Amino acid sequence: MKTFARLALLISVTAFLSTPAFAQTAPAAADSAEAPEITITVTESANLRTLADKQGFDGHSTVNYLFVVPAKTNILGKQGGGPGIDTGKWPEGVSLVLLINGNVYGGGGNGSDGGDTPAMRDGGRGGDAIYVQAPIAIAITKTGSVKAGGGGGAGADGVGSGGGGGFPNGKGGEGGSALQGDNSYIVAGNRGYYGTIGGGGKGGQRGNAGGDGGNTGQPGQSLNRTGGGEGFAIRTNGQNVILDNKGDLRGQVG
Repeated sequence: MKTFARLALLISVTAFLSTPAFAQTAPAAADSAEAPEITITVTESANLRTLADKQGFDGHSTVNYLFVVPAKTNILGKQGGGPGIDTGKWPEGVSLVLLINGNVYGGGGNGSDGGDTPAMRDGGRGGDAIYVQAPIAIAITKTGSVKAGGGGGAGADGVGSGGGGGFPNGKGGEGGSALQGDNSYIVAGNRGYYGTIGGGGKGGQRGNAGGDGGNTGQPGQSLNRTGGGEGFAIRTNGQNVILDNKGDLRGQVG
């Protein structure tokens, strides 16, 4: 049995056995068992459909695609809340399996700027680790992890510092100025810290302290302004997702 077929069967049976008996429907035989099997390695934030198109997918063939994130590979969504992996949209007749041996993180939300000028903004939302637009089976191995991006921290009002960036790479907000009685501005706040793989960044501490960025799957800290919301570990968008998790999954699935 080919690699794709073995993985698809394993994930299907695992999901079946973990479902309560009253809700079980036996896994059906894969219609695409005899279709060509293509393996694509994923080493950076990507749209899976785009990767397949670059390798010759014509948009209508029946194909089994196995996408593999290698061990010790870190895939981070774009700073500011981008998805780590987007499945893209696929036609019927294509089967997708995503095997995660490494780490897939949603992008961190950016912290908002502090102060009263130039504009008051809330922290940015964290990104989804996996954004699903087509049916897919996802296997997270013991060495793998899937983690939602953290929200950006809120900047502080007045003589305010910027909010911290969310896990894993959110940008810290700029320090801001407060309007004085003579209509002049005093710049006193400082920049919030960037989020890292270790966690959300601290808000700036000069003047009024900015809010901290959220850790994985957590919103940014709110002050008078609102911290950014957290991303999803796997945002399904109503698509059929079969999940076999033996690794580290942090954040919402749904």
